[in-house]
Amino acid sequence: MIKKLCHFSQQALKRIVHELLKVSSLRFTVLFQVVAVLVSVMIVMTIDFLWDGRFNAELEFAGVLTPFLDGLLLVVFVTAMLDEIREEVARRQVAEEQIRLLNEGLEVKIQERTQQLLAAQDELVRKEKLVLLGQVADTVGHELRNPLGVMNNAVYFLQIVLADADETTREYLGIIKDEIADAERIVSDLLDAVRTKPPHMEMMEVAALIEQTLGKCDIPPSVTVLRMDIPETLPAIRVDPGQMRQVFWNLITNGVEAMPDGGELEISADEDKVAKTVTISIKDSGSGIAPENQVKLFQPMFTTKARRVGLGLAVVKNLTQVNGGSVRVDSVPGKGSTFFVMLPSGEGDRAVTNHAIANKEGEVS
Repeated sequence: MIKKLCHFSQQALKRIVHELLKVSSLRFTVLFQVVAVLVSVMIVMTIDFLWDGRFNAELEFAGVLTPFLDGLLLVVFVTAMLDEIREEVARRQVAEEQIRLLNEGLEVKIQERTQQLLAAQDELVRKEKLVLLGQVADTVGHELRNPLGVMNNAVYFLQIVLADADETTREYLGIIKDEIADAERIVSDLLDAVRTKPPHMEMMEVAALIEQTLGKCDIPPSVTVLRMDIPETLPAIRVDPGQMRQVFWNLITNGVEAMPDGGELEISADEDKVAKTVTISIKDSGSGIAPENQVKLFQPMFTTKARRVGLGLAVVKNLTQVNGGSVRVDSVPGKGSTFFVMLPSGEGDRAVTNHAIANKEGEVS
């Protein structure tokens, strides 16, 4: 019982102190003095009346003045304590806010460092794969290209000799020729992924480069190509035309393949005058890319397509880098993907290009 009473008293005092902290010093002084005087007068009058049945004016005056003076001293002391408590509460609130801000900043830094570590790990994996590919690229290239060339010539000869053959024979010859072309493309991608040649820089108009690339792409009638925004005032870019045509061919082909039921392929370009760069974007309305796959797209030998070895986008990244640029992807599953290729405009920054070439040679050495 006593413990419960003490606990109740402590809780009541805490509530009173909590409420007093919300009251200004002046209001607390007035309130305390009024309550002290009223309580003192009531006590003195009650005792005086019960003592002899009448009120004594001098006693009543003393009963008012004494608690007023005592209360004034007590109020000064309590007010000072309340002010100190308020200041301590304010200091703690400031400290808590600073700790909260520090924690938020620490969380942001941890996330940034985590992303950097993941990016470094992905880059390390990519380089390890490139080293592995480099060890087999020369052998595979020489051992496969020669027989593939012989087979391709043989098929061409048979197509001429058997021009009057039945439809089934011609169909199977066409299938063999297509399979040989796919095998040659895989070998070429393998070699390009690990043995990127130094670029021969030329000044090229973006519109002309895209037009040349589209001329080599096999785009079905179900896909509509929309060249939405390639301004005529766009500056020329300093690149290797052959390498960049291969980059755009790979990206356009990937966009077409992402729309098996048809769709729209948008090609646009934009200039950043401050950074002296031109960004070419290729957007499809296909199925998009899952978030967990987006971070692996440019790694060699990563693919989600059947009968592919996952070298196309690795080639895109390598060729873009040796031309002093960069490539990134923005994709939403079910809504399509957009690939952004950023390249130096005009003369660009030759130091960046030379640095990129040096890095690429270091990767495959």
